[in-house]
Amino acid sequence: MAGGNIMFYLFDDFFINLCIIITLTVIYIPLRTKLKIDTLSNWKQGFIDGAVSGLSGVLLIVFSIKVAENALIDLRFIPIMLLILFTGLFPAVIAGIVIIIGRFMISGMTTLSATTICLVILLIIGFQLIHKLYQPNKATYSKALIMILYSNLIFFCIMMFYLNDYLQLLRFVPVYCIVSIICGLIAVAFSKHLDRTAMLLSKYEEEASKDFLTGLQNMRAFETTWNQFINKSITENEKLTLLTLDIDYFKQINDTYGHPVGNQILTEFSNILLKNIRSFDTAFRNGGDEFSIILPDCSLENALEVAKRIQKEVEAHPFQISKKKNICVTVSIGVANYPDTCTNHHQIIQSADEALYKAKQSGKNRVYPSQTSVREEV
Repeated sequence: MAGGNIMFYLFDDFFINLCIIITLTVIYIPLRTKLKIDTLSNWKQGFIDGAVSGLSGVLLIVFSIKVAENALIDLRFIPIMLLILFTGLFPAVIAGIVIIIGRFMISGMTTLSATTICLVILLIIGFQLIHKLYQPNKATYSKALIMILYSNLIFFCIMMFYLNDYLQLLRFVPVYCIVSIICGLIAVAFSKHLDRTAMLLSKYEEEASKDFLTGLQNMRAFETTWNQFINKSITENEKLTLLTLDIDYFKQINDTYGHPVGNQILTEFSNILLKNIRSFDTAFRNGGDEFSIILPDCSLENALEVAKRIQKEVEAHPFQISKKKNICVTVSIGVANYPDTCTNHHQIIQSADEALYKAKQSGKNRVYPSQTSVREEV
């Protein structure tokens, strides 16, 4: 085979390999963000990332380039390299296991399969050492280049074992090195860009769902979260409670002391809410001095205890408006619960609002359940 034909042959097949890597990366990283995989535990994230990358490595094996009777080359080192650079050792090990299993499923127990085991082990160990020793824990192009050159060295050693025609080896090894460097750096560039884009998108979505002053979730987030908890309550037959809260006489506080003081009170009030709810409860600022708290899998009795605790702590808290002066603030709270006070999930919000209205009408600084039959005023 002429040198020019070898060049074209390799570039053509490696281009297919590169397209596979880029396509899977472009699909997976945004999908990973959309499915909120980064909210899972570290080992679950690592397992999913590793399994997906391992499958991409198997796909690259399917599209391997045959350079001799028992010699195949591809870019399967790139998924492992990307995992070491961007996620960690554990997902790289998972990917390696998937690639090894895939190799055995494709070709059975052969010399190529045994070589794949050695290749994967050497790649993972070498990449991890490079990642830790050179510019530790940074995903840089220079580090990626060193990893690619390391993988080329391993490839060269393996090809020397399989090829007796060293002239042929010298013809396509330089081509492989050039193409693997180009493809590897392009894959790193795409991954860095998509990772940064996904992080920015996640940040913007988080900012869009949060109240800028208090850091609580906002009304937009409430609608989405509320529907999720309703569905969960229905499918899992769980209790669901909603607290609606309103700071008493807040308009007078604003008019008397000014909006900066009002904002400070809103912030301190929000901190009290967060301190008195469970980690899986969610507090929202609906607007102005109106707040709400979703308590999933919470009975009316427990919800009333939470509401009373918040009410008493707010009443006892010294809200400082200047270096020499504190003021007292109180809160009225309406409580609605499915199924204790509402027989329908879609009645909960209205029932909680009505209970809040009654709490304020009955003298403020009250906790008021949504049904008069179980009413308990404080």
